[in-house]
Amino acid sequence: MKFCYCPDCKELRPTSWYRRKTCLLCGRDCRIISIPISIYGYAMYALSALGAAFLALELLEEDLGLGTWRLFILFGSLIAAMVLAAVETEKASSLAAQRVGKVR
Repeated sequence: MKFCYCPDCKELRPTSWYRRKTCLLCGRDCRIISIPISIYGYAMYALSALGAAFLALELLEEDLGLGTWRLFILFGSLIAAMVLAAVETEKASSLAAQRVGKVR
C-alpha cells in the first residue's frame, strides 16, 4: 500500500496509483511511503478470489453439492475480505505514520 506524506501540510493519506506525486490538500509534491502487504492483505485477496469463484459458479448454475452452504461461503468470504481490507488499511496506516514520525 502506498501513502502520500506532505511535509508542508503534515498530512498522511493513502494514495492511488494514478495520483502519486501531489498532495490532495495543497497540490505540492509529497513523499511516497510504501508499506508491504501483510498476511491480512494476502488473506483478503484469497477470500476475494474464493468469493469470486463461488459467484462465477453461481452464475453458471454449477451444482457443487453444497446446497445453501454455497451462498454462505460466497457472501461470508466476501464479507470477511472486506473486514480484512479494513484491518490491512488500518495496520498499514499506523506503520506509515510511524515511518514519518507522526503519532496518532
